[in-house]
Amino acid sequence: MAIALDRLDETDIKILRLLQQNARLTLKEIGAQVNLSSTPVYERFRRLEREGYIKAYVTVLDEEKLNMGFTVYCSVTLKQQNKANAKEFADVIMGLQEVTECYNISGRF
Repeated sequence: MAIALDRLDETDIKILRLLQQNARLTLKEIGAQVNLSSTPVYERFRRLEREGYIKAYVTVLDEEKLNMGFTVYCSVTLKQQNKANAKEFADVIMGLQEVTECYNISGRF
């Protein structure tokens, strides 16, 4: 179901931008930035939720402080597939600080 953006006015868009930057802003803080009192901001806020413009509230964690990165799975095919090339590739990949694990799942080598 597509939601028509033309149903949003400039104030709605400002509210959404503010919430994207900081979803913990109070209605009063948002109102001060869009020149509305808390009640009309609340009504707009609830309408934006009800109509699906706001899908979820999330917390963005600091992965550095948590010593966590992200996981990437990729498939690699070597131009020449032999044990020497596979070993060289694995050595290079495992030499990268960002790579913590590397698996050979093809069973060819």
